[in-house]
Amino acid sequence: MVPQRLQRTSEVLFIIFLLLSGPSLECGPGRGTRKRIKSRKMTPLVFKQHIPNVSEKTVGASGAAEGVIKRSDPKFKELVENNNPDVIFKDEEGTGADRMMSKTCRDKLDTLAIFVMNQWTGVKLRVTEAWDEEHHHAKDSLHYEGRAVDVTTSDRDRSKYGMLARLAVNAGFDWVYYESRAHIHCSVNSIKSAAYKYRGCFSQYGKVFTETSGWTQMSQIDVGSRVLSMTKEGSIEFSEVIAFLDRDNTSTAVFLTLTTVGGGSVTLTPKHLIYTIGSTESDGEERSFTNLRTIFAEEIEEGDQIVLTDTNGDLRLEEVSNITYSTQFGLYAPLTTHGTIIVDGVVVSCYAYFNNIDLTHAVFAPMRTMYSLSQYFPAINSVTNTFKNSLDSPGDGVHWYARLLYRIGSVVLPPDTLHKPHL
Repeated sequence: MVPQRLQRTSEVLFIIFLLLSGPSLECGPGRGTRKRIKSRKMTPLVFKQHIPNVSEKTVGASGAAEGVIKRSDPKFKELVENNNPDVIFKDEEGTGADRMMSKTCRDKLDTLAIFVMNQWTGVKLRVTEAWDEEHHHAKDSLHYEGRAVDVTTSDRDRSKYGMLARLAVNAGFDWVYYESRAHIHCSVNSIKSAAYKYRGCFSQYGKVFTETSGWTQMSQIDVGSRVLSMTKEGSIEFSEVIAFLDRDNTSTAVFLTLTTVGGGSVTLTPKHLIYTIGSTESDGEERSFTNLRTIFAEEIEEGDQIVLTDTNGDLRLEEVSNITYSTQFGLYAPLTTHGTIIVDGVVVSCYAYFNNIDLTHAVFAPMRTMYSLSQYFPAINSVTNTFKNSLDSPGDGVHWYARLLYRIGSVVLPPDTLHKPHL
């Protein structure tokens, strides 16, 4: 257990770091240090398209229905009333039902409301349906649990609905469906299912290439192992594992597997960062390693290119041809000194949740520094024994330092920088 004084000191130092660093942060791992990478151009959804491209009630989306909630049920107290003045509620029933929803759904809806106002001047988000107590929907509809909303824009301009759906995806809804010409359907996970969906890890069966044993299963490496990774200059070299940001061989999580046209594949959790080049470039630039950027794995689309390598260090780009979801036991998230790692031959980041990789790599500098010092100055081990032990010990679950950064980041960072899974 880390002393409270150490955690409080870390919090203060981290906040000071965020305030002082700003745009002066050096680039994190990976090529592309010579210019700012353009973000993916937002593409509207087309009619009947849904993201992710799986059924709503599967583990890769909003998860299974858990039962109808009635006003008389104890679970009704878990729903919240949304009184956001930036959202218009149709409330055709006159009961206020359209304002009732799960806490997660409310938070995603409030984020979407901000996106809508930023996208179209003078336009607000409009909710036509949320919690349904009159059974107007299909059996097992997530509307009965307050986990789904149907939305439009306040001006009811249907030409905007494709982009509205895209904004809903960006707002963090677990499943978005351009269901009708009249509205966009959005839904979220329950707290129960989200608890195992949102972990930033790799499967225990993923393989890394170690300096001593070659290809080795993720579950077999430890702090101090040297594994192939990519430097910020884009070269491939061995890098030490200095900690596990998450390590749990008993918990279940949702993973997605990205398969390329050449047969390569990698399995990781949806909110893990991966290097990619989009399937289209808005300015017509040729796709190359200088255009690499990191996005959440769940944002990868078929046709996007990811980076693969071999043990000789030769990099190549391959298009993603298939994306599948599955649930598996075992979660592993090794952190290397470079902040990158080669998993099953695919170049990926060690980080998750924060979509600003430069900032993320920078705020983990204290862990890298402490690990390096402990290797050369044994006396530091006795002075910072608790900190050092937290790096070396396997433990279960998310590393305390990662939890600390996430807790502080959720307060001081803008919502478009940090994914909030509502655990």
